[in-house]
Amino acid sequence: MRKLLIITALFTSIAVHAQKKPLDHSVYDSWQSVTASQVSANGTYVAYQVTPQEGDGKLIIHPRKGSDIVIERGAQLRITPDEQWAVCIIKPLFKDTRQAKIKKWKEDKMPKDTLALIRLATGGVTKIAAVTSFKMGNKANATVAWLTSDTTFIPKKERTNKDVGRPLFIRQLATGDTDTLRHVSSYQWDKYGRRLAYLTKEKKDSMTVGLFDVGLRKAKVLGCKDRFYSLPSFDEDGSQMLWLVSNDTLSSGSKHCEMYYMRTDNGNSERLISMNDLKNLPKGWGLNENSSPYFSHNGQRIFAGVAKYMAPKDTTLVPFETAGLDIWNWNAPEIPPMMRSNLQTDLKQTHLAVFDKDRHQLIPLSTSKYDRIRTVDRGDASYAISTDATETVVETQWNTNNVQKVSLVDLATGSRKQIFEGVVNRVTPSPGGKYVAWYDMNRQQWFVYDVVDGNVRDVTSAAGVNFWDEEDDHPMLKSPYGLAGWSQGDDYLFIYDRYDIWKVPAKGGKPVCLTAGDGRKNNYTYRYLNTKHDDGARYIEPKETMLLTIFDKTTKMNGYATVNASKVAAPRQLALGGWTYDKLMKAEKAPVYVYLKGNFENPMDIYTTNVLGGKEQKLSAINPQQKDYNWGTAELYHWTAYDGTKLDGILYKPEDFDETKKYPVMIYFYEKRSESLYSYVTPQPSWSTVNLAFYTSRGYVVFVPDIVYPLDGLPGEAAYNCICSGAESLTKYPWIDKDNMAIQGQSWGGYQVAYLITRTNMFKAAGAGAPVSNMTSAYGGIRWESGMSRQFQYEQTQSRVGKTLWDGLDLYLKNSCLFSLPNVQTPVLIMHNDADGAVPWYQGIEMFMGLRRLQKPAWMLQYNNEAHNLKERRNRKDLTIRLQQFFDHYLKGAPEPAWMKYGVPATRKGQYFGLENASEYEE
Repeated sequence: MRKLLIITALFTSIAVHAQKKPLDHSVYDSWQSVTASQVSANGTYVAYQVTPQEGDGKLIIHPRKGSDIVIERGAQLRITPDEQWAVCIIKPLFKDTRQAKIKKWKEDKMPKDTLALIRLATGGVTKIAAVTSFKMGNKANATVAWLTSDTTFIPKKERTNKDVGRPLFIRQLATGDTDTLRHVSSYQWDKYGRRLAYLTKEKKDSMTVGLFDVGLRKAKVLGCKDRFYSLPSFDEDGSQMLWLVSNDTLSSGSKHCEMYYMRTDNGNSERLISMNDLKNLPKGWGLNENSSPYFSHNGQRIFAGVAKYMAPKDTTLVPFETAGLDIWNWNAPEIPPMMRSNLQTDLKQTHLAVFDKDRHQLIPLSTSKYDRIRTVDRGDASYAISTDATETVVETQWNTNNVQKVSLVDLATGSRKQIFEGVVNRVTPSPGGKYVAWYDMNRQQWFVYDVVDGNVRDVTSAAGVNFWDEEDDHPMLKSPYGLAGWSQGDDYLFIYDRYDIWKVPAKGGKPVCLTAGDGRKNNYTYRYLNTKHDDGARYIEPKETMLLTIFDKTTKMNGYATVNASKVAAPRQLALGGWTYDKLMKAEKAPVYVYLKGNFENPMDIYTTNVLGGKEQKLSAINPQQKDYNWGTAELYHWTAYDGTKLDGILYKPEDFDETKKYPVMIYFYEKRSESLYSYVTPQPSWSTVNLAFYTSRGYVVFVPDIVYPLDGLPGEAAYNCICSGAESLTKYPWIDKDNMAIQGQSWGGYQVAYLITRTNMFKAAGAGAPVSNMTSAYGGIRWESGMSRQFQYEQTQSRVGKTLWDGLDLYLKNSCLFSLPNVQTPVLIMHNDADGAVPWYQGIEMFMGLRRLQKPAWMLQYNNEAHNLKERRNRKDLTIRLQQFFDHYLKGAPEPAWMKYGVPATRKGQYFGLENASEYEE
């Protein structure tokens, strides 16, 4: 009988697997994810959205007791601090918006959002139609304001006039009392929702700035005679306001602004900065519409941005008679592509200045674009920090380790005191402003400057461990692992090494390993996870129970632990297992935790618990349809590279894996990926790479090898050493079809694919996305999205050559597949898009044209106006289908699609796609 039961169970299991279907391209739109999770202040409510990739989602508010409140298509949720109310937007039905886009409706006719006011105790919902935005104070319990586009409240003649503001409603949530302000264009609450600043526009060149007092239910006009007002900003408690005013009438160029100030408790206002108060600034500088004045945290200082005024456009110039050119200057800070990329940012850029009350003027803290200014202690400290790269910005074209000057800038005078000059990383002031810490990239230690006594101290060399990234294999100075933070009172820094956390005295002295070396002992990495709120999030309390993440570098497991900030001890482990955790948060006033948790076999659902590592409650159960599909398993795989290096990778097998069968192999790679062993892989249209879950489901074994790079300037050979050795090691298993193996990668992975097919013929097919094929031409190319030269990438960062083109020409030639294309015997599918902002798309053309000239089987997909990785979902769906058709044809013997055999002629572009079998093709 026992034998019969075993046989019956075996056949039942086989039948279950046999009934499961492989993933196909129809599944993507409905596949869900959990987004926008949050927990209320006292932990009474947990909220999250369940969102399909395309279609209508829902918002769930889960109470500690009682039934869930479900808002279909809910988004942008705010829960009041007192947990009495929640406010959210309800999006229009997806199908309605889609139809409106198809019909090309104008913006004013498009389906509108609805506002939902939710009484949490009862679940009652009040809906308000045609809302364009809503806002609440960050700590507000009682009020909400919203702008409407409901034509019921808008005079007919104003409905299509974009120069006129819209009605703004201000509602007391408890009573329902509502006030209305007309023609509002923008608005902003103070932190506690007691006062609302607003701007109105009744016609194109007419503006008003005002203040609405919720307690009095009265609006006060602060200005109405000028042509421009900025939206006022409040101080921390809402008792002070700042705004800008200008009377400029021209539509181009900078506005010449003055700054106004008001106390909200008495309504007294004054002009702080007039045009006559700007004489101490560089000639032609002042306040403009982007100056954005604001208060320090204690409200005692005022900061604002200053900039050189930009002249209005010269309307006397005739465009067709005016030269159009860019001038490339050998020693200019930026080249024209960078200027174009940064143009909109540069047009709005200002430089921080502080208001001197005694002299009634603004003191600029810097006038250089390349000087980063940061206030300290939220602007309450007497100084700011400057990290200035002005003198070395040109060399960032090739050198990311450029020298910078670190200085303290006195807020009373604007004077500077330089405290360091060198290659610096992580310049970090202490919360109270007593110290400034930084990592010296050359000396490979952390240093601390004492603001009081002016001393600089090396605070880490006595620890006897490395604080720089020991696994970094780029030919450049090594970055530090980073900081967990500072202690309350500024006495200690908490600094990471490769494994552990060190407690380091700011005044000097012996650092101690807070985690007692437990990370190094067990090959764990411990990192601090700050779940605190508001002021407490700025520092680590003296006896704080610090929440840590754990990553087991051996097993790739993840978890949590705690350690007391005052005691050296091995962390107390709370959880460690085969899961990925994400977006962990804690309620502000209660021990209630919320997090996402999943692994390759389980979607990232949302959980809550009162004790991490204790009993948890699973709140969501997304993607129940996954059980109907042949999914897969993920396992850690080890092998030895050709050079003897021990390596890790991930091996994915189909759920219905049968070791008596042979499986084609898909190999995908990008740097190191084994740390993602327990990550969920969502079936979705490809941005650029094969979807691991999709190919696993469809009967491929998928292999993702780690790649390490010796500093020899030969990254292509490093890829061969790691990837091909891994692929070869798989062939010892009888269930691997060694004659049907493929490789696919994008960007840096695409380069490696291109190199490998010139180096070996072991792969049946290859997919190279955005590949660099010729390093000699790519070295001088441009990353068009940022406008930066690509030289730094080869000399120091990912491309890892480590030399200039002239000092290492042999390396550039050896690493370039273009010069070895005659060796290629592997059919290759290239994707390179004509708006690629990272790798110039002529690199793909060079590779394709070389293969075409040599009459090697190659195809190139060029998505029009598309980026490095596809952005348009329609294009992503198309690529996903073509990748599958290509690889299935070569590895599974599937029919060749028409596009591979015949292409798609320009005369049929946009109407015909060639996705049918070639045998079905019709001219």
